[in-house]
Amino acid sequence: MIQSVNPQRASVLFLEVNEAERHFLEKLVGEGKLPAFARVLSEGVILNTRIPDWDAKKDKSWRDISPWIIWPSVYTGLAPEEHGIVGFGQDTSRLRERCVWDVLDRAGIPIGIFGCLMSYPPRSTGSASFYVPEALADEAECFPRSARPVQEFNVYAARNYSEGFGLKGAKALGLLLKATGAGVSLGTVARTVAQIPAEKLLGAHREPERAMLHSYLCFEVFEKLYRKYRPAYTAVHLNHTAYMQHRYWRAAEPQRFRDALSETDQRFFKSVDERKRYEQKFAHWIETSFAFSDRALARMIDAVPDGGWILFGTGLGVRPFDPCDEIHNPVVRLVRERELFDAIGLTDYAVLHQMNPDVTVNLADEAAAAAALEKVRALEVLSGEPLFTAQQRGRQLFLELNMPRRSRAHGAPLEIRSPLVPGFRADFARHISEHWNNDQSTAHHKDAGLLIAWRKGHRVTSRHTSVPVTDIAPAILSLFGIAPQPWHRPEKLPVFESQG
Repeated sequence: MIQSVNPQRASVLFLEVNEAERHFLEKLVGEGKLPAFARVLSEGVILNTRIPDWDAKKDKSWRDISPWIIWPSVYTGLAPEEHGIVGFGQDTSRLRERCVWDVLDRAGIPIGIFGCLMSYPPRSTGSASFYVPEALADEAECFPRSARPVQEFNVYAARNYSEGFGLKGAKALGLLLKATGAGVSLGTVARTVAQIPAEKLLGAHREPERAMLHSYLCFEVFEKLYRKYRPAYTAVHLNHTAYMQHRYWRAAEPQRFRDALSETDQRFFKSVDERKRYEQKFAHWIETSFAFSDRALARMIDAVPDGGWILFGTGLGVRPFDPCDEIHNPVVRLVRERELFDAIGLTDYAVLHQMNPDVTVNLADEAAAAAALEKVRALEVLSGEPLFTAQQRGRQLFLELNMPRRSRAHGAPLEIRSPLVPGFRADFARHISEHWNNDQSTAHHKDAGLLIAWRKGHRVTSRHTSVPVTDIAPAILSLFGIAPQPWHRPEKLPVFESQG
């Protein structure tokens, strides 16, 4: 159900900074380090968001609220079990025509999309000014054509991030230089080119800059497109803060963690003091990520028209997990995966690396996928502990690696086995490459995210303190005078109110 509206009646810009945690936002605002956020919080409203029906007590429950699952709920208003998305590379046909931008596009309202998760393939009925899908899209397809070089770089970099990206620098540099025509600054090009040498010369504490560089690049191109086309609804998705929080919460707030060495730490450090001295070099990265978001927000405050809305959303949140006793999730990558899958009998398949070490395996048909699922699920290193958590959707398998704890092997060498293939043994290290430093998860997902609403020249209020993520899409549509769609079941509309 779409109501005909005047596209000039509203202007909404949705700045999506994945998983940016309210704890750090309010802490840094309180310290006077985020002036743009301080302004929107004083003139606008901040709400908690929650994910309906999530069971926090379930083992490894954070997997059920991964960003590629929750952001489609933000965009469509469908609960995760309704839209069925479980991994990157999945067929998104169940999302198409139901995302908020699809509804607006059909209503004749100009839209612009940049990097929104699971937004591939690009599409429009005629009202889209630009459409650049997520970096882990199947292909670099996007529009306008001028944006193609930056999406080619994004897709290439995302697929090769954990695989010695510097070794493939010639191709990356060529793509990056082409991207300057789309709006990437020469300064960002120079910083990107210098990144690998900086890591080698200065040390591991420079590696997190890779995540920042991706957001610098994307925001530069997005801002150029926004200022050129000025669509009525636009959204941009950035992931730099999520990256920093997952890996470096312990570095930023060591007092919240045990004075102990995790199993991963023990590979690199002889004492807690040695580990702490090393991690001090990473302590600033979370603050650095929020500072960049603040600068981006300030530029958008300047860019939106009078009366224009800015929404800042995180989809979900994170909380600290102590790697000593709460989580074992070191940074690793899956390598020689075809050799492994061939050995257990998979045939006629293709593998796409996603958030490494997770992969998508595309089979010929649903029956072939079901047979492959049984074989993959049988892989194990420690008895009774599957190497992969595997799910099937149609002809696709979505695999998440379960990193075994060496301590449970009691000194025995780690080998990959399968009870379905008698005599099969594979050296664990041949297929699971462990990172060269102690990077590991020190935080993981929780369902409480945040949503900030601000309107230029107006004061924004809300009768609510918390809303489900499934209310965000109908709330956005309401700003354009469009009623909830047949698949929406909003709990708390209107979410926002503004006064001139």
